[in-house]
Amino acid sequence: MTAIRADAGRGWGWIVEGWRLFVKAPGVWIVILLIYLAISVVLSLIPFVGMIAQVLLSPVLVGGMLYGAATQARGETLEIGYLFQGFRDQERMGPLVMLGLISVAGYVLMLVVLVVLVGGGMMMGAMMDGAGAGMPPEVMGGLFVGVGFIALLIVMTIGLVVAMALFYGIPLIMLAGQNAWPAVQASVAACWINMLSLSVFGLIYLVLAVAAVIPFGLGLLVLVPVTVCAVYASYREVFEEAPSPGISLAK
Repeated sequence: MTAIRADAGRGWGWIVEGWRLFVKAPGVWIVILLIYLAISVVLSLIPFVGMIAQVLLSPVLVGGMLYGAATQARGETLEIGYLFQGFRDQERMGPLVMLGLISVAGYVLMLVVLVVLVGGGMMMGAMMDGAGAGMPPEVMGGLFVGVGFIALLIVMTIGLVVAMALFYGIPLIMLAGQNAWPAVQASVAACWINMLSLSVFGLIYLVLAVAAVIPFGLGLLVLVPVTVCAVYASYREVFEEAPSPGISLAK
């Protein structure tokens, strides 16, 4: 497919477009979100397996929400059942679950980094202390801070790459019919060339999220569907409406 570089100000524009889609059927969107949250809560109650299942199935359910947003954008009526469209479309379910596997792999890698660097640093410090190396506490503390900072940077980088893989990866699979790995490659590349507009999008989202949690978190019932619709608006502009010439990405 072909992706374009959107103007930085489009980060706000996507949220506005997401709001316009949401207000067309706010009640249906809130019910869809409540069902999604109920499924997430039920899965979270299952030790270990439920948490993995939640990560694996999340792209499938989010894909269903994006399908609903696309349906609305075509002027059709939003239906609650669209949440499960990813399960009904077997050709899309496999690649969407594969995105979930990529997420799991990313989380496992982040855990390994923390264990190796932070845990390894603590063990090394204990061994040196036990061996009577006589290292000053200030130096030891500086080493721990340095190792922790490096671990934090690596973990944040992995998390960012996973987020970039999912941001456009889910709609590319659900709406454009791509397979998992090409969708991941295209999503990361599109996020990279649109880093400015997505940064604006993210900063505005953080402000709105803070405001949404103030009234007992009830604002999230509006913000989350608006965000899903905004992601669809971003995908549509960056990919579906991409004029030629653009940046060619893998199919």
